[in-house]
Amino acid sequence: MSAETSFLTPLREQPLKQLNRIAKRPPIDIEFQDLTYSVPDSSCKSGWRQLLKSVNGVFRSGELTAIMGPSGAGKSTLLNILAGYVTAGVKGSIRINNRPREMKLFNKLSSYIMQEDLIQPRLSVRESMTIAASLKLSSSIKKEEKIAVIDEVINLLGLETCYDTRSEHLSGGQRRRLSVALELVNNPPVIFLDEPTTGLDNVAIKQCIELLQKITRLDRTVICTIHQPPASLFQNFDQVYVMANGYCVYNGSPNRLVQFMSGAGCLCPPTSTPADFSEHSLLIELVQTNPENINVLQTYAQNGKCNMKDKRVKTAQYVTDSLNLNEIYQVTTQSGSTPQDIIFPTSFWTQFCILVCRMLLQMKRNQTMLNIQFFHHLISGLLIVPLEVKLLRREYFNRWYSLKAYYVALNVAALPLLLVNVLMFAVIVYTLVDLPWEPERFMWFCLLGIAISLCSQGLGYAIGAAFNILNGSVVAPHILALILALAVYGMGYKGGIEPLMKALMSTSYLRFGLVGLSGVLFNDRKPMDCNQIYCHYRNPDLIIRDMGMTDAKPPNQFIVVMGFMFFFRLISYLSLKYSMTSELRNTIVHYAAKIVRQKET
Repeated sequence: MSAETSFLTPLREQPLKQLNRIAKRPPIDIEFQDLTYSVPDSSCKSGWRQLLKSVNGVFRSGELTAIMGPSGAGKSTLLNILAGYVTAGVKGSIRINNRPREMKLFNKLSSYIMQEDLIQPRLSVRESMTIAASLKLSSSIKKEEKIAVIDEVINLLGLETCYDTRSEHLSGGQRRRLSVALELVNNPPVIFLDEPTTGLDNVAIKQCIELLQKITRLDRTVICTIHQPPASLFQNFDQVYVMANGYCVYNGSPNRLVQFMSGAGCLCPPTSTPADFSEHSLLIELVQTNPENINVLQTYAQNGKCNMKDKRVKTAQYVTDSLNLNEIYQVTTQSGSTPQDIIFPTSFWTQFCILVCRMLLQMKRNQTMLNIQFFHHLISGLLIVPLEVKLLRREYFNRWYSLKAYYVALNVAALPLLLVNVLMFAVIVYTLVDLPWEPERFMWFCLLGIAISLCSQGLGYAIGAAFNILNGSVVAPHILALILALAVYGMGYKGGIEPLMKALMSTSYLRFGLVGLSGVLFNDRKPMDCNQIYCHYRNPDLIIRDMGMTDAKPPNQFIVVMGFMFFFRLISYLSLKYSMTSELRNTIVHYAAKIVRQKET
């Protein structure tokens, strides 16, 4: 049987025994009441557009819940709010096991698997799972126990046959399973999935939903958005939450949908199945073609308060109300836990070491990147723009590691290759231009080359963090063209550069690098050899003077370039933090829109 068809393996009688032993988690129910969410919209009279309109519901542990509805109904918005990915502009209450949700603790108990299969490239399934376990399980847990947990999760998801296969060689179904496996490794009681069946064929969709069913039977709360499940799989969900235009138009079991629709006065044709009636044709057509139907259905469903779900006996009980919040949101079985343990299970140093090792391994296996950088440094300097912001967003939101640990590891992992390439470039250039072999002069030539490269790398990080790839590819050349133009402006003007242009030139780190390198080339040199009758620039001091670089002292220029380097890296870190922290980003946008609206009124 192929790896693609053997999507699942039967659960053992005691599933995830090792994981449940070392990473105990309480079953969690999520309840939300009068949940409202608005975004700025100038086309609306009020200046705000409501995406959610006082919706209600309860999603319980041990159940697979599907949030359905037509495009624009508010499915992903509701999922993002329940997961904590969006918080600004949200009104209403969200409770966890009858207690107010506390985000820092809830983030440790939930995982959000986004629509795209965001998996680290150039790592095998075994390596990816080992790194995930090292980051997401406490450092106090023994290596042998972590390996046992990895084996349990791999066996549960049927990934044994591709244990040593690299992620770029996995099929679509295997990549989706690996995405789930990476988040299961720390035993989260709540799992959110955004459109998990997108891009899969009917067989893979069936296998994916069956996998989610098996996970819920481990007393997990699994909530997913789904657009069009096959009619044959509609009954596989324990609860469906149908949305339209920001309202809940049905909340309950799939097999009670016909009864609900009949009670609301919308009869289902006898030839239609409940799945056809809800998702494939009739319900979508009803809510899309006539807004009155939305009002009728959401009123009958009490906007989600009425839950027409079959009663069932829960096999496990969650923590009782008598316990305090820390006990309800228990994140570790170890004693002496600190607030940092609640946010991240491992220390900054542990995260840093693991991430550096991962990045160096990926860099070693990325032959294309190594070759490009090698030949690129033979010709010119270095500019690196990070391409894994999406992947970082997933791992950071699911609390694999802190942003500081990732960012420091990223800079440190890139440093060895940068130093080797820059020194290679410096030796080649220094030799070809026949500069005097003086230790101090050569040292400053190398230091300035390294400083310029680090500064260019920092600028690349800043652009990559602030813009997506498409916008960054447009912004970067324009910024570099301006920096380069300011760097060479005024050559031949001696000291006659205008004050305004001097101020503008001081914003170009390449200008300081160029002045420093010119000082290395021409300061304190003997008259240069010349076989002509008259050589005006035989004296190096004249060159420095006419280029307007009389202050070309390499140490001073080196300090300024390094200052630019730290500035660019600070900007890139803040940009990453802004893009990673959806709460901060949404809060800024929300309050900015409020201020604008208040000024207009």
